[in-house]
Amino acid sequence: MLRRLLLPTALIVSALMLGSCAIPTARSNIVVLTDNKAIVEPCTRLGEIDGASELHAILVLDKAREAALSRLKIRGADMGGTHVLSSVADIKWKGPSTSGTVYKCGA
Repeated sequence: MLRRLLLPTALIVSALMLGSCAIPTARSNIVVLTDNKAIVEPCTRLGEIDGASELHAILVLDKAREAALSRLKIRGADMGGTHVLSSVADIKWKGPSTSGTVYKCGA
């Protein structure tokens, strides 16, 4: 009986974890994340984004940061940006903010 309960529970947890994954693309892999304003000063500001996910609160901090970084890069690339300015880029980031500003730098 216990085995019958564990399998559906394991499947639901696995599905939730896969749903929280952000799959990088070739475009998002070239987006630079930074917490240094000087890097984006000469760039064109495109807009604000957020790297949050529904499961952010239950993920371990390291995994939450990785997921937020991936989402910021993907969403920045979707806006046509080359850089995202965000506090999540700081290795000492502890949350809770996952927002960022997208910039297009260069030509």
